[in-house]
Amino acid sequence: MTGRTLAQRLEALGHGFFYLALFLAGQLGGYILLVPVMFVYVLCSRSIQARMAPYLHRRFPEQGRWQRSVAGYYNLLAFGQILVDRGWLGVKPKASMNGTTIGYEKLEELLAKGKGVVLITAHVGNWQTALAHLGKLSKPVHALMRYDQDAAAKHYFDVGEKKRPFAIIDAEGAFGGMVDAAAALARGEVVTIMGDRYIKGSFSTVDFFGDAVRLPDSAYVLASCSQAPVVIMLSAKTGRRSYELKIWDVLYPEYQSRDERAAMIKGCAQRFAHTLEKYLRIYPYQWYNFFNFWKQ
Repeated sequence: MTGRTLAQRLEALGHGFFYLALFLAGQLGGYILLVPVMFVYVLCSRSIQARMAPYLHRRFPEQGRWQRSVAGYYNLLAFGQILVDRGWLGVKPKASMNGTTIGYEKLEELLAKGKGVVLITAHVGNWQTALAHLGKLSKPVHALMRYDQDAAAKHYFDVGEKKRPFAIIDAEGAFGGMVDAAAALARGEVVTIMGDRYIKGSFSTVDFFGDAVRLPDSAYVLASCSQAPVVIMLSAKTGRRSYELKIWDVLYPEYQSRDERAAMIKGCAQRFAHTLEKYLRIYPYQWYNFFNFWKQ
């Protein structure tokens, strides 16, 4: 047995105990367990403090070291609650979240035009459980994502027996899944894409909290080729069992000539960055990118 294999098995075992605890103690029990665990983690782990520092320094420039430590605790606790929600929804067949979708009618109105919709979102709020409710839309929903069904940290629909409310287009597949995504849009359907984490492929360099970052621009390229609108929809956890999905902006990526294409795509990426900033002014602890987002 290699060290890597051993580590993977230990991680899976740890998650197994976590899911068992949620099955026995429920969501509230999971939240209670989180408080001391996250406190010790933030207090003792220099690694996690270093990972959170780039965002916290920019979001709270007026705060001192100890104030940012408290902010880091709240940020990590919020993330832990999202993981609890995810596991709880998976292991408890009757578990559910209550929420509202602000702009649902607008989304249906755009779908009625038959061009499909590119739904761009981010690692904010309880995005997985909230987006699950998009299954109520009149058109099928596809999530363009990197999907590892064997990962220890599972999606809620992999933990239990609940039906996944959307289809998955594997971003690691042929052409990054773009061919399948374009086909879904041609059928007038919905394709969701995360817009706040660049890994590879084409990107735009934009301003985010005062410094340059790379953001993926595949959503805007895809939409312009398919003549589909881009809807920026972000989720927020508003209570222990509640969430809010909200349309923050609608973009129409169009250009008249190839000379205008690059500027148009960068403009779309910048609008997304500004929208995410507005969101984080309201929900500063609900963004979960624990790495130096400005150094890629």
